Amino acid sequence: MMIFVGPAGYPSGYRDPLHALQMVTDLGLNAMEMQFVRQARMGEEKARSIGKRARELGILLSVHAPYYVNFNSNRRETVDKSVEWVVRTCQIADHLGALIVVIHAASYGTRSVPETTTAVIDGIDRCLGALSDEGIRVRLGLETMGKKGAWGRLEEIEEVMEGVEGVVPVLEFGHLHAICGGCLRTEEDFARMLEKCGAFYGGHLHCHFSCIEYSDKGERRHLRLDRKEPDFRALVGPLSSMKRDVTIISETPAPAEDAVIMRKMLNDYGDWQYFKARTTNIY
Repeated sequence: MMIFVGPAGYPSGYRDPLHALQMVTDLGLNAMEMQFVRQARMGEEKARSIGKRARELGILLSVHAPYYVNFNSNRRETVDKSVEWVVRTCQIADHLGALIVVIHAASYGTRSVPETTTAVIDGIDRCLGALSDEGIRVRLGLETMGKKGAWGRLEEIEEVMEGVEGVVPVLEFGHLHAICGGCLRTEEDFARMLEKCGAFYGGHLHCHFSCIEYSDKGERRHLRLDRKEPDFRALVGPLSSMKRDVTIISETPAPAEDAVIMRKMLNDYGDWQYFKARTTNIY
C-alpha cells in the first residue's frame, strides 16, 4: 500500500510549474493535482515536460476539469461543451501522464435524481467514446459533491460505474461531511464511508480533504485543517489500515501547507503502529 499526499494546485510562491514540482518534493509530498477549473489549456510540449519531471521526482499527478461541466443542462450546447471540456482536459492529462481527471458532473436543476444520473451516464459515455477514438485511457473520476443541488452522492456515482466502464469515485470528505450535516466525526464514521465505497470499488482510491463550513443546504466554503470540521486525525487510522493505494489531495485554502500537516499525521501514525508492533511482546 502507498499513500500519496499533495496539494490542489501549485504551492504559493512558485515561479513556474517545474519549480512548483520541486517545491512539492522539498515539502516532503508526493502528489499534486493540476487545476484546470477555469479553462483546460496547456500545450503538449509543456505538459510532457511537466509530466517527465513529475515522474523523475516521484510525484503522482492528477487533474481537475473545469467547474463549468454540467451533463444535465437543459441546453444542448452546454452538454456538448461539457463533453468538449472533459475531453480537452483528458488530452492534457494524457500528455502529463496523470492518473485521473476529476469531474464535477452535474446539478439536478429541475430534473429528478434518476433523470440526472441518466444524463451523467450519457455524457460520460460520450467522453469515453471520444477518448477511445484517440487512444486515451485516463480515468474519469466523479467527485462526491457537498451542495444539496449538486449531483454526486456516492450511490449515484456507483450507479454510473455500473453503467459505464472507465469511471472511478473521488471521495471529497469535506463535501461528504457537509451533505450529511456533519456526520463524519469519529474513526468509525470514516471507516464506514471507506467501506461503503470499497463495496463497489477496490482500486487506487483518489480523495480530496478540506475542512468545511456548511448549512442546511450543504457546503458553503472550504476551511483550513485546524478547524477540524471534519477532523483529519479521525481519518488517519482508517486510511492507514487500507490495503490499497490512496491519494489524498488537500483542498483547503492553504493546500500545500495543510498537505504537509496531513503527511506528518500519517507518518506519525505509521511510526506509532510500527512501534506498537515491535514492542507488543517485550514485557
